[in-house]
Amino acid sequence: MYYSNLNIHIVSQESFLESAVKKAAVPQRFTITVRTFSKLTPESLKQYDLLILDGITGIQEDEIKKGLKEDAKVILYGNGEELANLQKKLGQQYEDLWIKPCQWDFITARLEHLLNKIKLEKDLWITQNYLDTAMDSIPDLIWFKDIRGAHLKVNQAFCEAVGKTKEDIQGRGHYYIWDLEPEEYAKGEYVCLETEEEVLRRKETCLFDERVKSKNGLRQFKTYKSPIFGQDGQVLGTVGIAHDVTDLQNMGTELEIVLQSMPFAILVKNSDGIILNINRKFSEYFGVSAEEMAGLDYDSWLEKLNYKFTDRQTDGCMEIAIQTDGQEHILEFHKEPIYDIFSDLVGEICICREVTVERALEQQILHNSHTDFLTGLYNRRYFYEYMAENRKDRKISMIYMDMDGFKQVNDTWGHKAGDEALILAARTMEACFPDAFVTRLGGDEFLITILGCCELAILQERAQGLLYKMEEAFSECGALEQLSASIGIAQSRDPQADIDTVLRWSDMALYRAKEQGGGRCCVYCSALDY
Repeated sequence: MYYSNLNIHIVSQESFLESAVKKAAVPQRFTITVRTFSKLTPESLKQYDLLILDGITGIQEDEIKKGLKEDAKVILYGNGEELANLQKKLGQQYEDLWIKPCQWDFITARLEHLLNKIKLEKDLWITQNYLDTAMDSIPDLIWFKDIRGAHLKVNQAFCEAVGKTKEDIQGRGHYYIWDLEPEEYAKGEYVCLETEEEVLRRKETCLFDERVKSKNGLRQFKTYKSPIFGQDGQVLGTVGIAHDVTDLQNMGTELEIVLQSMPFAILVKNSDGIILNINRKFSEYFGVSAEEMAGLDYDSWLEKLNYKFTDRQTDGCMEIAIQTDGQEHILEFHKEPIYDIFSDLVGEICICREVTVERALEQQILHNSHTDFLTGLYNRRYFYEYMAENRKDRKISMIYMDMDGFKQVNDTWGHKAGDEALILAARTMEACFPDAFVTRLGGDEFLITILGCCELAILQERAQGLLYKMEEAFSECGALEQLSASIGIAQSRDPQADIDTVLRWSDMALYRAKEQGGGRCCVYCSALDY
């Protein structure tokens, strides 16, 4: 919105005029400042927007014309002879005539009419300025044409495309503006005549793909054209907006070459998620053709793959697992945005890479780092990691087991027999405690950990059952029949109890079982009151 102050200068011997002027209703967003001079002076000819002359005295004719502001309004006030004299001196440089004697209401009404006219001119100018600024701020080509096809208004982008100024373009047609040869114009080639006729015939906005011959060679445009209607409903002309997609289409050709030569499966979609293209590798991998995929919604197509997300999701990268041919395949989808020459997002390119073998190797490496190579049980280092992540506020029970006579087996039958004993012990513990976390702490020492509530009596019963199973398993192997096992049990009712403290309790209970001859189970009793 604009706000404007009008300076009204009155040259008169009467105060009547100033009073009548100040009674006039001022238009919205306007204010007025009124000053009265007794005679016409250089000062009264400066800094005014509206001048009311009640006769001219004290200044020469050439000074009057020289002093009048070019864009200001002048009102002549006087009797018939005075007005004739004023008209002779000023020529056509006046806006209105007020003939004496004038009624107060007449002056007020005529001034209000003039103020509204000034406001209308101001509104028209600001609207025109808004339109020109908006049009020149848009990078697309914009033009208005009359019913004959003459260009009435264009923006700066249009001028740059044709290499001409707005003044040079105004009122001219395609033949001149685009520097077309007569035969080209006659054929309608590169002229867009057919599309103009279609808009005028259909009387609605239409979208066209048009090729235009410009000073920079042939250009491809996406063009919107709309009819302009008069108050009587008749078409007065058209308005057009053209978006240059030449570079984008060239990029599409280059992208196609790159797509087809890439060793990865690649999919291209637009900003609405509609699939535009896929490469040969994608067709081979998913068993679909480019024709089948074109036009499909990307999310709908992905949903039909019957996939599930893995736990490896990052920004710009999606990893899914799908079932094909009865096997699970893990796919990594990496997405990159595609922008046009105006930095507008026009789509995305999705690169699909199978990482099944890679993930399997990672899992194997992770498993190896967490487990004991010989027995496959969890190792001491992972025991602490697991407890830190999973214990939370749960109570804890530990069964510490050690084999009796293990060194003698190694010394007598060799390390191979000792390894067999360790493996046999591991499998037996897993079978007896499938719900527990079983760890090989080192050598022939093992730890069975149970998180959550567990009755001590039940725990002792299960531990005793483990000893029986161990004895039974060892007795079936001649080299190991002399082996037995000892167990120490410790529990903590305090969910915040230190892991190493409970482990030390179970080790103390195991030591007591060993002292009592082995092959038995002991409980660290003091832990019951902790």
